[in-house]
Amino acid sequence: MLDQVTVETFEPHVGTSFWVEFPNGGKVELGLTRAAKVMESEAARLERHPFSLFFAGPKSYLLQQQIYHVTHPSLEAMDIFLVPVGQDAQTYTYEAVFT
Repeated sequence: MLDQVTVETFEPHVGTSFWVEFPNGGKVELGLTRAAKVMESEAARLERHPFSLFFAGPKSYLLQQQIYHVTHPSLEAMDIFLVPVGQDAQTYTYEAVFT
C-alpha cells in the first residue's frame, strides 16, 4: 500500500484526525496539518514524486522516532515512520517522508 500512495492521496485529509494505534490497544490522535511535495530536482530520479506529511500530536505524549501503525476512517491502515520535528506550547510536530 505505501508504495502506491501519493501526496494527492493525503491532500483531501489535511485537517482531519489520524490515529497511532499501539499493540496494547492504546492510541494517540494526530491531526494532519500539511501534505507537501519535496523539491522537483530531487524527484527527477524517483518513480513517484516524494512528499512529506506533517502531523500535530498532543503535548501530553511524545512519540519517539519509529514506525507506527496509523489509521484513518477513509484510508487503509498503514505502518509509517514518524519523526518528531518540532513543538510549540500545545503540540508536538511529526513528519513522515515518502520517497
